[in-house]
Amino acid sequence: MSSLLFNDETNDELPFEENFIEQAEYIGREKFLLLAADHPREASILKKLVGGGAKLLIGPRGCGKSTLMRKAYYGALDGGVSGVFPIYVNFKLALKLEPFYVNGPNASYWFKKWLVLKVLQSALEAINESDGLVKPSRFPSKKKLTQEINNLEANRSDGEAGEEYTVSLLIELVEEIISENDLTRSVILIDDAAHSFSEKQQEDFFDFFRAIKTRLLSPKAAIYPGITSNSASFHIGHDAEQIDAWVRPAGTEYEEFMISLATKRLEGTGANFISDNEEDIRFLAYASFGVPRGFLGMLRAIYNSPDAYLNSDGSLNKAKVLRLSRAGRDMSHAVFDSLTAKLPSYESYVENGSKLYQSILSELKAFNKGKVTSKQGIQFAIKTPLGADLDKVFGFLQYAGLIMPAGQVLKGEKGTFKIFDVHIGDLTAENTIVGKRTKSIPSFLEVIRATRHNAWPRLSTNSLFEAANVNTDTFTLSLPLCHSCDTPRDNPEAKFCSNCGAQLKPSSTYEALVQKDISVLPISSAMLKRIKSNSHIRKVRDILIDASRETLLGINYIGKVRATRIVALAEEHVS
Repeated sequence: MSSLLFNDETNDELPFEENFIEQAEYIGREKFLLLAADHPREASILKKLVGGGAKLLIGPRGCGKSTLMRKAYYGALDGGVSGVFPIYVNFKLALKLEPFYVNGPNASYWFKKWLVLKVLQSALEAINESDGLVKPSRFPSKKKLTQEINNLEANRSDGEAGEEYTVSLLIELVEEIISENDLTRSVILIDDAAHSFSEKQQEDFFDFFRAIKTRLLSPKAAIYPGITSNSASFHIGHDAEQIDAWVRPAGTEYEEFMISLATKRLEGTGANFISDNEEDIRFLAYASFGVPRGFLGMLRAIYNSPDAYLNSDGSLNKAKVLRLSRAGRDMSHAVFDSLTAKLPSYESYVENGSKLYQSILSELKAFNKGKVTSKQGIQFAIKTPLGADLDKVFGFLQYAGLIMPAGQVLKGEKGTFKIFDVHIGDLTAENTIVGKRTKSIPSFLEVIRATRHNAWPRLSTNSLFEAANVNTDTFTLSLPLCHSCDTPRDNPEAKFCSNCGAQLKPSSTYEALVQKDISVLPISSAMLKRIKSNSHIRKVRDILIDASRETLLGINYIGKVRATRIVALAEEHVS
């Protein structure tokens, strides 16, 4: 995937480059509160996040879950919600514990201890960030908590530590914080939760999530659609209410939200290209398909290289805006394709999913052919039930942000159909709407803004499989490869490779991901060359173990902001 992260690589970091960091967790408190725009349903969502009861905040990568979680945290910490002690904890690096599941019998035990330690560490940070809260005298020190977490993340277990840090202790300590500070309850905001690509690890998380829910403690977790496995004892609706974080890319409310985001990020930079090019910016907002991270990437590209995008009169070059609009869909496709590495056993589902998605675009294109722009469709309907294989593929597509559920409709004897929106960046890039000869930003906006009149092609599982030339027997679960010769295993119980005879080792997704060359990260070839020429960094692991970022900061043209962004990409690669 081509990168928009490092467009202006020959120069030092620009003064306001920090404004375009997409991930909320990498922005300092003061800056975050200045830059964050208001989600269209923000008041309702924040009320639930700081209120009682367990909640699951769901949405694809980059849709703004972290922003909502951090807004809830800072709002409660600043006294916006009376009597509440908020804890914000990020479980992004949970996959670091996955080797325990491969190599030892007590993986669930150690993983739950890590979860407890992370929450305690974040509780201590909340106390230190607050205005006057005190910690219980028996609360573990920051040094001790950090040491225990580092040991577990390095897959070193200590029996004594395991017995000391239990869910019961966590509940006791948080309740002591509540009592000693004359508070009434606590909310535990768990960001990047339960999306580890180890199914058993996900199940263990939900057991933990359920266990910490008490009269005084209300857990909230941000999760992804399509790839999250609940434990057998956890039921959405009963054990936790689901909240949708993904903003539907439709209507004035959506446009104003994205314009507000753009205005906040560009404020004070001296780059004033929004007011003179508002329709173009609104088009880019739609092309990001409700994912602010993709939208910010496009804005950063213009900010970093204004001469490449702006005409002499200050207007945006329309041809270049159309090319730039592909960035959002490129990001989502990269997330989808990454599932081959993160869920290697589902490789056939990812490969078939790409074919099925292209067929959906083709069906929409055929449906729109000859129709006036105001009558063209940007959704598709598919008859239920979908079947297990297609349901899994659609889950993956939702995780990547390529399709969005839009309800269902009953068509009498024809049955019930699920409706899905399709990534607008693909609809425009693939000439699915408007048409190749007449495409322009105003014509695209006319289709996107048009009132929907049940305008969509009706598909079925069989018709979609036939159109994509996909057979049901091609959906297979792949077995791990031999570490010596890359030959697939004959069966799950095989002990030795049938090709080279080598003893087969347990397969760790985390180890496979961190051993990848840094070229798998979405950074440009020039930046990649600069990193390799001026440091020992070769693999993703090398970035992750550079905790102080000292190595990255020693490379020319990589300052604090770019180093932060590179680390964020490496962490996202393993999350």
